[in-house]
Amino acid sequence: MELTSHPAGTFCFPELNTRDMDAAKRFYGRLLGWTWFDVPSAAGSYSLLRVDGKDVAGLHRSDRGEPSWVCYVAVDSADRVAGRAAELGGKVLAPPFDVPGVGRMAFVEDPAQARFALWEPHGLIGTTLEDHPGAPCWYELITHDLPRATRFYTDLFGWTAIDRSVDGVGPYTVARIGQQSVAGLMSIRTEWGAVSPRWQAYFAVGDCDRAAREAAVLKGRVIAGPTEVPEIGRFAVLADTSDAVFGVFQAPHRP
Repeated sequence: MELTSHPAGTFCFPELNTRDMDAAKRFYGRLLGWTWFDVPSAAGSYSLLRVDGKDVAGLHRSDRGEPSWVCYVAVDSADRVAGRAAELGGKVLAPPFDVPGVGRMAFVEDPAQARFALWEPHGLIGTTLEDHPGAPCWYELITHDLPRATRFYTDLFGWTAIDRSVDGVGPYTVARIGQQSVAGLMSIRTEWGAVSPRWQAYFAVGDCDRAAREAAVLKGRVIAGPTEVPEIGRFAVLADTSDAVFGVFQAPHRP
């Protein structure tokens, strides 16, 4: 599905921060069929990752912290929403700042220590392709404090939280704006071991099992799955060669 805008309060862009951009390009290019367009950036090296010429993700060279994916939420005002996030108990890790010619952004940590970014578009909307092989199709929070995180995001973005039990997954909260499903939220399980709270992006693939095998061949890691969710699809949680975590999702075939 091609896009020309993202409603406020919905995820609009996944971005990989990594020390080795060339390794990331090789890994994701092989796994998800991405090409890239290198763009000038005051923050250092930056590339837009593309499928069929459409933007699906960003790639940023960074030596800060561990390599990781950052998920961006579209907002009407980065300043207003960042201020509200602080009022609700979150932390503004980087106050709103301009990215000349494309937008205004801020980095935020929720009260349960998962990080995300705000994006106020002024020329770049974020992804222009979703729910297509190689493009983002879902965003998911894993957290140690699901009730607190849920309150934070529903208050911040106006999400409606719907609690479910999903076969093969367990208790699961779906966040919506109107009739649009925005994201999933779930608790970190004890059996997962030492897992940090995070937002993770899922990318659509035609064959989840093949993608998991290919990730391992490319020296990545299969963290979970592939797992079948009846009537929903098949997913796996993977890590790239820098150990940045993401997911892949295969929608069920519908005649």
